[in-house]
Parts: sequence; structure tokens; C-alpha cells
Amino acid sequence: MDMKRSLTLLSFTLLLMICLSACKQTETGRKPSLDPFKAQSQEYNSSTQPEVIPDSETKTPTDQVPADKSDGSGETMIYAHVGDETLIIKPEDNSSADAFIELLKRGDIAVAMHDYGGFEKVGSLGASIPTNDERITTEPGDLILYQGNQITIYYDTNTWSFTRLGKVQGMTTEQICEVLGDGDPTVVFSLNKTPTDSSAVGVFNYDTLTVLLNSGYEMPILGLGTYALDHDTCVSSVMALLENGGRLIDTAYMYGNEEAVGEGVRRGMEEYGIPRQEIFVITKIYPNQFSDPEVAIDMALNKLDIGYIDMMLLHHPGTNDVKAYQAMEKYVEQGKIRSLGLSNWYVEELTEFLPQVTITPALVQNEIHPYYQEQDVVPFIQEKGIVVQCWYPLGGRGYTADLLGNETIKAIAEAHGVSSAQVILRWDLQRGIVVIPGSSNPDHIRENLDLFGFELTDDEMAEIGELDRGEKHDWY
Repeated sequence: MDMKRSLTLLSFTLLLMICLSACKQTETGRKPSLDPFKAQSQEYNSSTQPEVIPDSETKTPTDQVPADKSDGSGETMIYAHVGDETLIIKPEDNSSADAFIELLKRGDIAVAMHDYGGFEKVGSLGASIPTNDERITTEPGDLILYQGNQITIYYDTNTWSFTRLGKVQGMTTEQICEVLGDGDPTVVFSLNKTPTDSSAVGVFNYDTLTVLLNSGYEMPILGLGTYALDHDTCVSSVMALLENGGRLIDTAYMYGNEEAVGEGVRRGMEEYGIPRQEIFVITKIYPNQFSDPEVAIDMALNKLDIGYIDMMLLHHPGTNDVKAYQAMEKYVEQGKIRSLGLSNWYVEELTEFLPQVTITPALVQNEIHPYYQEQDVVPFIQEKGIVVQCWYPLGGRGYTADLLGNETIKAIAEAHGVSSAQVILRWDLQRGIVVIPGSSNPDHIRENLDLFGFELTDDEMAEIGELDRGEKHDWY
């Protein structure tokens, strides 16, 4: 009996040791996670679970989206609004699509797109997001990220190294082509099924006195031109503008006062407590700088000395203008320039130029006043999602007195109890044209900003429209 008890005890002891050893191996074979969501994932992948639950069914509360941002299934969808039509895009499962969605959570993004290669619409995102490039063959409806800051919608196939952001749902190739159209559409990307009016590119917001550019930045709709202002006068004029609520300043290399504009901005920021991001500075490089554009851009950055340039324009068409613009595109990627544009480009010039560049200009700045109204050019530009801005809004030096003395304009001014200059500037704004009248007189600068206590009637707008003579007051 003693021998039998001993054998039984020995067997029990051996069995207990085996069990303890197995338990120890199980515990040491899995490292504890400090992340509760990772721990949850490990449990789902454990052999003790009957099935593996896919990621789409294990969203954490922070991954869930409001109902109006989904297609009804709980998944986040991206909406591409083109006029009255909408493309519904299912995002890819990658970090680039996640980053794009995070960008859209800040607000809708309007992208001016143009046709490229006969198989896609492409435009600048106005920001950079991480890429997950792989060599793929696109399919109609693919939303593609290229080089981190270009976004494309494909309506045909193409093989290249891309990052796929998503796929248009429930539409044929023909339907996608019909929505995108033959021209250069502005596409508003959103997490909302319907975009808000304030998100539309080129629409003036009279609450904020700004307009949304196709680059994604907002620009004031009225400001100050600094042509022919010497250094001290320019500094004081910029400060007068800022003191009276103006935030848009236009300068250029050829004006010779970029340093003065920069000084006025810095002093205005300090004395009036204005954040840099509220001020919008435009400058331009001249055709004689196009052959070495990097030097020209760096010079403008150094002279202004305000951290970054809100918008840079090519001052005129000229030899190497595409080369110069492409150099500016690189500075956009670096964050040193935020938006790009053109000055003195018209229908023929734009038609030739736009297909050669990647980033659609956010603005075209041309001579416009009641005697030279560009009634065909303005809508041509605006329909491309490009904002129009006018120089010489009051006719230009040598012509201002005649224009301000025009009997039609004077009669409208008297009816509203305002000046002729205010009537002309208000007429521009109601056409959707940004105004930058030049002045060195603080009283005139203040008056030129006071345009929102009256509104021109349709008849008054038509009366001024009849004053068009096709009379250009400068050579370009």
C-alpha cells in the first residue's frame, strides 16, 4: 500500500509540474500591451476566439463619424462636389487617405482642376500629405494622390507610381466624365454630402470680407496697391491700411518697395496687435527675372522679411514664364509661398499657359475699370475657379479725374451719399472682382475700405456697364 501511495503521489506531482510549466510558457509567450486598443486586437487574434473580427467592425469611439459624413453604413465617405453634382468616394485603407480625411475635418477643400493627358482631372491640393506610392494601373473613378500635393480623379487608365486615396462609387465611366465635364472644373472635396455656400471658390463672404481661393486659403476682397509709392510713403500707407482694418497689400519687384511693404507689415503687426496670418501680401516677379526664378523668389522673401509670401504672381507673360511658374510651384511645396497667380494674362495667354503648369493659378490680376471692363475675360477666368483682381480700378494716373467726374457715376454716388470712387469700387466687388486701389492719402485709404454701407441696384450696375469703351490705360 505504501508503495502504491508513493507512486500515486509521484504521478500527481509530475502532472502538477507539467501544468505549471505550460502556464508559465503561456504567460511568457505574450508580452503585455500598454495600449488598450492593441490589447483588444491581440485578444481578437488569440486562438481562444472563434473568429477574427475585421477592423471595420472594431472601430473605437474616436473612429466613428457623424451620420452626415457616412453613406449610411457607418463608413466615412468623401464627397467631391462639382457644381450641382456630387461624386461619392469610398476612402482607401491607408495613412494617406486618413491624412486627407483629417485635412477635410478642418473644412472643405476646393481644388481647381484641369484635364491632363486625356485620362484625368488634376489640381493642387494646397497642402502636402504623406504618400503610400506603389506602381498601379488606375481605373476610372480612382482618386489619386501624386507627389503628396496633387490630387487627381481618373476617368481612364494609366500606369504609374501613385497613392490611391479612394474610389468613386456607383457611377459608370461615362457618368464620371459627364460630371467632370470637358472644361476645368472646381471640385470641392468635403466630408459633408452638401457643401456650404461659404466653401465655394470665388464667392465673396461679406461677413469676413474674404474670398476662398482654389489654393484653400482665404484672401481679403479689398486692399491697397502700392505702385509708385516711395519707401517712407509706402510704409505709412501700409500702416494706415492696417490701422483702418484693411489686410490686403499688393507690391512687386518692379515697384521697388517690397522692403517698405515688409517694414509696414511688421510695424503694423507690432503696433496694432495684428497676427501675421490675418495679413495677405501679394508680390510679383518680372519677366527679366524669369531666367533665374529661384534668385528672384529668394530676393522677394528676403526683402519682405515677413516669414512667407501669401501670393506670388508672374507680372507679365514673357520668355521662360512657364519655367518661372514651375519654380514658384516648388516654393509652394516648401511652404515659402502659399498661393500662385498671374498678372496681365488674358484669354489667349491663359489658354496656352494653363496646360503647362501643375498648380492652377488662384488669381489673375488685370487692368479693369468702367472704361475697360473686360466683360468677356472676367467670366472666362472666374469659370475656371480663378479669382479676378483689378489694378487701376479708378482708371490709373492721368485718367482718375475724368473717370471720377463721369456724370453717370457722379449721379449714382449722389443717390447713395458716397464718393464716385466708392461707387466704382463697389461696382467691382458686385462683379466678384477684388479691388486694390492705390493711395498715399490716409483719408482716401480709409474711404476706399468703407464700401459696405450701400449696395448698387441692378439698374445702376447696368448703367456703369454701358460706360465700357474698351479703353486701356496702360500697355500691358
